[in-house]
Amino acid sequence: MPPAPSSGSRPGPRGSGALTPAAVDWLLGEEPVRVLDLGSGRGAFASTLADAGHEVFCLDQDPARVATLPGRLGTRLHVAGQVESMPYLSCHFDVVSASQTLHRFAPGLAVTEIARVLRPGGHLAVVYQTRDDTVPWVRRLMGILQRVDPSAMQGAYGDASVAEVGESPYFHSLERRDFRAWVPTTREGLVTMASRRSAVAALPAAEREDLLAEVGALYDSSARAPEPLLLPFRTSCWRAQVDHTELSIDDDPALTIAV
Repeated sequence: MPPAPSSGSRPGPRGSGALTPAAVDWLLGEEPVRVLDLGSGRGAFASTLADAGHEVFCLDQDPARVATLPGRLGTRLHVAGQVESMPYLSCHFDVVSASQTLHRFAPGLAVTEIARVLRPGGHLAVVYQTRDDTVPWVRRLMGILQRVDPSAMQGAYGDASVAEVGESPYFHSLERRDFRAWVPTTREGLVTMASRRSAVAALPAAEREDLLAEVGALYDSSARAPEPLLLPFRTSCWRAQVDHTELSIDDDPALTIAV
């Protein structure tokens, strides 16, 4: 597996538009498959998978979010529940996906349940997106924000949870590939993104206005009008093949560990 990037900005929003068709194909394959998406939220990532032709089931712990999914995805294959005790039959899915969410689940229980609901030969697909700070103007933006929030746009996200999958006896052949995508952003969008950071919002009004004016000036000096500025994202993708050797799977959804 390639080494993790030395630094990166915080994860991009789910459904940011930075997941390229090439990344979807690498994660799921080019043929339609049955996918269970974990922690789906309001379905932005799941919608991307469905648009690529896959049959997507969503699982989220928030019933209110789940209630919005039929309208967005056009199907009723979605339930509210916990990843650590999933309400699905064993060996039911070709792929289980987790976009920006794997670190939220209890590792031992979640990994075991994911393995249980995957069919033999199936795999787990994990995605974490970060804004790519190797681009000069993004590094300048990071410098502006870090004056008031040292944690802004830096840090590793999700790596520990992915490593736990690789160490699990229920998965093997963990592999990683990174993709880059460019998402258009307007001047207003960039300033709004900066203004929503809690440290920026907490500044006295005059200081906040000065900082946001600096962000706007950065946009003006970096964009090539009339084209929008392109915000670079790095999409880190992992796949791991399920291994049922150490699982004893009954006809009902319950799982027992072979001894």
